Amino acid sequence: MALANDAGERIWAAVTDPEILIGTFSYLLLKPLLRNSGLVDEKKGAYRTSMIWYNVLLALFSALSFYVTATALGWDYGTGAWLRRQTGDTPQPLFQCPSPVWDSKLFTWTAKAFYYSKYVEYLDTAWLVLKGKRVSFLQAFHHFGAPWDVYLGIRLHNEGVWIFMFFNSFIHTIMYTYYGLTAAGYKFKAKPLITAMQICQFVGGFLLVWDYINVPCFNSDKGKLFSWAFNYAYVGSVFLLFCHFFYQDNLATKKSAKAGKQL
Repeated sequence: MALANDAGERIWAAVTDPEILIGTFSYLLLKPLLRNSGLVDEKKGAYRTSMIWYNVLLALFSALSFYVTATALGWDYGTGAWLRRQTGDTPQPLFQCPSPVWDSKLFTWTAKAFYYSKYVEYLDTAWLVLKGKRVSFLQAFHHFGAPWDVYLGIRLHNEGVWIFMFFNSFIHTIMYTYYGLTAAGYKFKAKPLITAMQICQFVGGFLLVWDYINVPCFNSDKGKLFSWAFNYAYVGSVFLLFCHFFYQDNLATKKSAKAGKQL
């Protein structure tokens, strides 16, 4: 009973932490505040330079997060040995009991940086609002929930957060590079491919994170299970929204265009 109460207290302390509450609920104020700020500019090319730099910096950050996560887990093919020497780290095995990743400086520092980057990514929405464009429910839901997912993984020591860090930083390296190039005026069709990659990321994550339910010290920890269940609920919802978006943006529009030609 004492252990159950302790787990409940840890979960409650995590979900009521002012940092995550203020950080995420402030996102809900972003759209109305910017729309009434007088900064909205619907002219073509508005905020172009700022958007280019934003996308370049996030592409570089994502690439670095991917590389350091791989280094922490020993998947760097020896190229990150110098980083491990600097921090005194060794490659961390996964699915162990107890999990050693939280003793790795490289892993914990990257996890925290990755978490805070989810607040920086609120600017994805800010640019749309400032350019007078519509913000979809998919984007709003995705950006509101992402900090929660990473935060709970870190706070409740859910080792499975590596999946988000590794795959998402890889996809975001490609995505922000693409948006940086399009903001600079280079036009090419890669958006459907990026969306498909994001969907594959979710499927891969679902399959990998499931195995944690079979790790004894994981399935006996209610805090870790809470984070695990939250991850499935959140990522599952985002997965369905992305599938709907992919269908509407690619398949449904093609069907409509084909039907229009037949009329």
